Amino acid sequence: MMYKHLFYIFIGLALFVSCKSAEPVTANVEPPALSRMKSMKLEAAIVKNQPLKQIPSASGMEYVEGNYYVLGDDSPYLYQLDAQYKPVKQYTLFDSSGFKNGRIPKSDKPDLESMAHFTYGRDNILLLLGSGASTARNKGYLVNLSDKMQVQEVDFTRFYTFLKRILGSKEEGELNIEGLAMDKTYAYLLHRPFTGTNILFRVDANSFKDFLIRGGDLPAVAVYYFTLPAIGQSFAGFSGAYTLEDKLFITASVEDTSNAIDDGEVLGSFVGAIDLLAFPYASDPANPLQVPTVQLKNSDGSVFKGKAESLVVTAVDQGKKYKAVVVTDDDQGGSDLLEVELVVHQDH
Repeated sequence: MMYKHLFYIFIGLALFVSCKSAEPVTANVEPPALSRMKSMKLEAAIVKNQPLKQIPSASGMEYVEGNYYVLGDDSPYLYQLDAQYKPVKQYTLFDSSGFKNGRIPKSDKPDLESMAHFTYGRDNILLLLGSGASTARNKGYLVNLSDKMQVQEVDFTRFYTFLKRILGSKEEGELNIEGLAMDKTYAYLLHRPFTGTNILFRVDANSFKDFLIRGGDLPAVAVYYFTLPAIGQSFAGFSGAYTLEDKLFITASVEDTSNAIDDGEVLGSFVGAIDLLAFPYASDPANPLQVPTVQLKNSDGSVFKGKAESLVVTAVDQGKKYKAVVVTDDDQGGSDLLEVELVVHQDH
């Protein structure tokens, strides 16, 4: 009988130890995507700086089937470059009668600031977006690369009014869409504030295409909040975007200006990367997520003072080394193209 009691005591102790060891670990372990984002470090080296003499105020860039397409916010044309960045052709987007002295007057221009490529059926299409900073800047254009470069104007007033409601703004100049990227799942629209937190609007890609092509319902919008570095007292703002692999690559610049319409002194530019799986951790406006970035510098180590406006990224070594082609604007009508070697260091 004594052995029987000892047996039950032994089983009870074993169960007690087993239950204690099965208790959940209380240590605060970060989600992998957030941990990757926080540990990401970037290096950048400008290996080529080429003036784009025929393109005023470059503002958006995309790469499709061996060709680069560049737009300028002071120009009525879409410019095509080959793989070696040589001019191939230019296409008229809208009435060019106001294109005086090589630039559209600020009050009249649609301020095309961003561009992205997507497919619709068998067609390759470019979407070009105005910034939404004024009524004249609520326009967008669809360019069908598969159908003789046909151009269709799209009125974004309804969509931009919706985004302004999300921002809680009512005045002109408070919405400023500067970056656009699309992948098979989402479209990403980047709002550059003149003060405060950078904001990214994410919409379902198919719903966005239906809105663009068929005039469908407004797509649902998810909102995310990010912070970027400062130079002096001025913080960087989003200026361009491109998706590749599991990252959203961005350009950002620091401009000393008090609103979304007037230009200011350019203090420097950055390239950054956002882990696409980290978006859920950027949904709190009171706790924006810091974007890993690297400042662009010239080969002699001096600060590059151009305003990086957009980029296209290709992988050299998947997950680590990339080639970034960046277009820049000097706010005087001049444009440059930078070829940048980009390295991403990331703890996994």
